[in-house]
Amino acid sequence: MPPGSSTKKNSGLSNLSSLLQECFACGVLVIGARERIIACTAEAAAHLHTRAEQLRNAPLNSLPAPLFKLIRDAAKSGKPVMNRDIPLKISRGGTTTLRASILPVKTRALSQVVVVLNDLASAPIFKQNMRRLDQLANLDTLSASMAHEIKNGMVAIKTFFDLLAQKGEDAELTQVVNRELQRINGIVTQMLRLAAPKRAAFITVRVHDLLDHSLRLLQHHISSKSVSLQRHYKADPDTVHGDDAQLQQAFMNIFLNALEAMDSNGVLTVATETTEGPGGVQLLEIHIKDTGAGVAQENMDRLFEPFFTTKKNGTGLGLSISRLIAHEHRGTIQVRSEINKGSTFTLSLPVSSPL
Repeated sequence: MPPGSSTKKNSGLSNLSSLLQECFACGVLVIGARERIIACTAEAAAHLHTRAEQLRNAPLNSLPAPLFKLIRDAAKSGKPVMNRDIPLKISRGGTTTLRASILPVKTRALSQVVVVLNDLASAPIFKQNMRRLDQLANLDTLSASMAHEIKNGMVAIKTFFDLLAQKGEDAELTQVVNRELQRINGIVTQMLRLAAPKRAAFITVRVHDLLDHSLRLLQHHISSKSVSLQRHYKADPDTVHGDDAQLQQAFMNIFLNALEAMDSNGVLTVATETTEGPGGVQLLEIHIKDTGAGVAQENMDRLFEPFFTTKKNGTGLGLSISRLIAHEHRGTIQVRSEINKGSTFTLSLPVSSPL
């Protein structure tokens, strides 16, 4: 690579980011004769917290006073105004800042003023989304690298386990561990095929059995925190059409999230019921409730976003993966939470008839 090419590349990406930012955020107004708004884009109306149809053909003085004055002064002077920041009041006593560029256009036939508006509040959001896209773009490479190393380690674990299994001292534990090794191997194999993910193998799944199996795997974690476990299985039937390994992954993610949110002597409640969804579709609802710290209201909308986490060492992927699995099973996942009282995650899946 030639000297300085990396710097030029980074500079080019930065310029592209800035250009995209302006293109996505900008709105345009055109002021015609007699100081009337003859054109208004939807983006410009959104920046001004109104609707485009209300601004079209409206008088110039219908715009906020600071913007109105800036446009009128530019029109009278005939000189362009570039990147002028204008603070504006919005509903509920809030404020926002628009960046305006104003270009008077005069010809023999007409006299117009073109106004370009950018909402500065959108810039941090855009940059944040660009960072997320970059993270997601690198996730394939990272996942494949990690999966390869895990798969190599699994060979040694499987060999050691097979030697222990030959002694036959605990057949039930052997069966559980063997099933988990197969599940982990399946997940790792799928990570290695990110370019062409393996299609989920849907079968009839008994949810109550799958919940009990997942909870058993976490029994040591539950006991070490002195968490009380309550089960209330009322769903009948408790069968869904799905991939048992993926559904278990979703349950485990939510269980671990609940356990991490609780201190000692908390209560983890797992309940199921059947309800009627839209169009008369029968749904099986799994409610997973904890008595943990709860989720702050300002974080609720971002709780299922990839890489969003409030934990010190969290990855921010567990809940987003659970939501993806729910959607792949034509289901939904929702959460209710209250600070210092806990959270309830509800996973809703279409019921299937048992075999």
